Amino acid sequence: MQTTFLEKYQKARKEKDSILCIGLDPGLREFRRGDVVPLKYERGDVEKGLLEFCLETIEETADYACAIKPNSQYLLFTLSIKELKKITRKARENGLISILDHKLSDIGSTNDAAFYWIKEAGFDALTYSPFAGNIQEATNASHKRELGLLVLTYMSNIEAGWIQKQSLYEWKPLYQKIAEEIRTYESDGAIMGATGHITMDDIRMVRQQIGAEPLILFPGVGRQGGSLKPPIQAGGDNILINIGRDVIYDKNPGQKAKEYQKQIKQEIKDYKNQLEKQRRTAK
Repeated sequence: MQTTFLEKYQKARKEKDSILCIGLDPGLREFRRGDVVPLKYERGDVEKGLLEFCLETIEETADYACAIKPNSQYLLFTLSIKELKKITRKARENGLISILDHKLSDIGSTNDAAFYWIKEAGFDALTYSPFAGNIQEATNASHKRELGLLVLTYMSNIEAGWIQKQSLYEWKPLYQKIAEEIRTYESDGAIMGATGHITMDDIRMVRQQIGAEPLILFPGVGRQGGSLKPPIQAGGDNILINIGRDVIYDKNPGQKAKEYQKQIKQEIKDYKNQLEKQRRTAK
């Protein structure tokens, strides 16, 4: 019997005692100012340098995280399948699950081609954009390839609100309809930003709609200014907190990941204490 993505997540979370996900977004100086890989990785063979950067970042942060999330926009135009396999193999060797941040969105046959190659590269799951409308088809196809499917529900960028929070379907915000589809078609989880335009009520609504088991992946903490409190207090038990730039571009990524793991644990502890205090007061 095959192990599902959610079972892999639970195993990694338990073994690592962590819900931290490391976002691998290796940017070059041609992309932007600041938040770029160290110059040593850009000298000579850039493709080799980016691979080394990813492998070394995994090695340095693996003790404090349970997942990695490489972003295909930074990697698929530079790395081969063989090189991507090295990244996913390194993750497995360090007890991490791997999620390809691909935001796939196309017709069924095209999606399935992507599922095939993403599985060939060794990933455990991928991110998926629901705006092609075929969540059911994509979920079934990804599961046949033994891949988890995490569906963009309400994104961390503030511009997402003009469409994802609009009442476009039966007078419901679109993000709520997406959450309903995730539950109906048994996708593996939702993606919600941890940034300020997304409220605790928004997060609670999604958790209520998708049910207790599916994962919610929260990008936006760190450079985007998101907070740990909303995901932890409103996201339920099965969550991943993604930290990218704030960790991978630090002079000591391992230490930075350790600090975030400690902050996350403290936030969880404080919230549990708060709930216990409320329970005692109610008696």
